[in-house]
Amino acid sequence: MKNIRKYFFRVRKDLLILLLVAFLTYFLIEFVLTRYNEIFSGAYKIGQFFTTLCMSYISAFIFYFIVVHIKNEKDRENINEYLGLKVSDILTSAHLFIQPILQIENKKASFDSLDVRHLHKLLSTIDRSGKVSHYSINGEEATWMDWWEYLKDSTFKSLKEIYIRYYHVDSELIKLLTRIENSLFFSQWDLLYYNQHDLTFGLYSTQIKMYLIHIEALQEYHDKNLTGYKSITNEFIGYKQE
Repeated sequence: MKNIRKYFFRVRKDLLILLLVAFLTYFLIEFVLTRYNEIFSGAYKIGQFFTTLCMSYISAFIFYFIVVHIKNEKDRENINEYLGLKVSDILTSAHLFIQPILQIENKKASFDSLDVRHLHKLLSTIDRSGKVSHYSINGEEATWMDWWEYLKDSTFKSLKEIYIRYYHVDSELIKLLTRIENSLFFSQWDLLYYNQHDLTFGLYSTQIKMYLIHIEALQEYHDKNLTGYKSITNEFIGYKQE
């Protein structure tokens, strides 16, 4: 019964409003207006037409709710369990582009410690070919570019696995993921290899700022729609405790 109530209030608002109007119209005609004489010739037939119309809508709504809506909601809950995992992977990868840099000065720092106003200065201190401390790939210490490449691959793998289920995914989520996939952060990725004038990540601060805006929007979607399906995803991170 609790699930039925939950599913009911997830029905589109316009359909619920029409349902309320249908009920009110039916009871108004059948229990109030029929007590009075016809105001004009044919008023009774018009009233009967509207009561029949209301009952048809109520019947159609009940059929839709039981046969279509409940199934769709159950399917959505099932796919959200999977989406919660994959979206968490994407968010975690985004955090880990920045978190290791923050931890150079403060080993307990997390992504939430980031002050975007200082991002360019922060990125400008990192030699792309230098080694990443405290993080590893397959048990081996890697360069910053190796680490970022790994996180990029993890992100695109999760995106691909979500897109495979495109027809079951909320269009709002698809929009947010598409913006991330097509962000300058990824589309201009080759600059990190070809630009030798600046060997730090400083040249990429604008791209990552724009990328983090999209990540923030995805985080808001996750918190609103997928928090109940949040999964532990740190098995792929490769963090080494000291």
